[in-house]
Amino acid sequence: MIAQPLPTPTAPAAILALSKAFADPLRLDVLRLLQNNSFGVMELCHITTTPQSGMSHHLKILTGCGLLETKREGTSIFYRRAMLPQNGFLSDLTKTFLETLDQTALSPELLKTRQEIYDDRSQQSADFFKRCAAQLKENQDLVASFEHYSGCVGDLIGNENLPRETRVIEIGAGESPLLTSLSSTFKSVLVVDNSAEMLKKTKARVQQEQLKNVHFMLQDYDTLTLDFPADLLVCNMVLHHLPAPAAFFQKAAGLIKPKGKLLLIDLCPHQQDWTRDICGDLWLGFEPDDLDLWASASGFQRGQGAFLGLKNGFQLQLKIFTAHSL
Repeated sequence: MIAQPLPTPTAPAAILALSKAFADPLRLDVLRLLQNNSFGVMELCHITTTPQSGMSHHLKILTGCGLLETKREGTSIFYRRAMLPQNGFLSDLTKTFLETLDQTALSPELLKTRQEIYDDRSQQSADFFKRCAAQLKENQDLVASFEHYSGCVGDLIGNENLPRETRVIEIGAGESPLLTSLSSTFKSVLVVDNSAEMLKKTKARVQQEQLKNVHFMLQDYDTLTLDFPADLLVCNMVLHHLPAPAAFFQKAAGLIKPKGKLLLIDLCPHQQDWTRDICGDLWLGFEPDDLDLWASASGFQRGQGAFLGLKNGFQLQLKIFTAHSL
């Protein structure tokens, strides 16, 4: 057991602040809601049916004792669980309490209102793709054109030595040339998209390039079910459009066979808020450690990966995760 630092003269105040933070049912609900999520103040107000003034008070207490932290997404502020220090004198107590708290289920009312927030985020994304499908590829290329990272993707997939018979699912393929590469490399590819407009674009590209082994499914990702698990799940520049990024990994774990692969490509954190309006982004990139943490919590093991800096200032992260064996 690692020895914890001795308490300082201010320890009693820290202990009292932590105890106070935990000693309120609403604050416990907020901590559980933020276990693997980020929410804004007004979203938390909606979920918990709490006035903004009251919610701000509770968030101040939780932030003040180090349980929560804020994350800026352009002009928006989101709250999330803070990363706990490994060697603070209250670390063991805090970790044990949070682990115990996370084992308790959210009430049906909280699950319902949380889903309403997810649905609202999803609707924002769906409305954007319906409105802007025609110019989306051109807009997305302003951020990261596939030609700038296609070689890296090819190397990552090639290094896995996946057989030709590999069953592939790509989430939200759009008009990306990656689909062409996957089609030529593997026996079959299933494209899943929740936007009829974007799926129409994908079908047009497939028809134009005469890809014979690509199949399509118009379906929300979070309700997706498969007759057979996938060998490889590909999520290329899609995660920042999803309402609950951490939940993506939980769902993926049920779609990929044991020892199957997850290829994830997305942006590192940035503050280019214009991507919300031009590209329909819900999230302005992700911390690499967050992706690893969410993946690990869902039963994935991190494999090979790479980071690519683009001339326009954006940075890409490309990661392969392996689903744990049964």
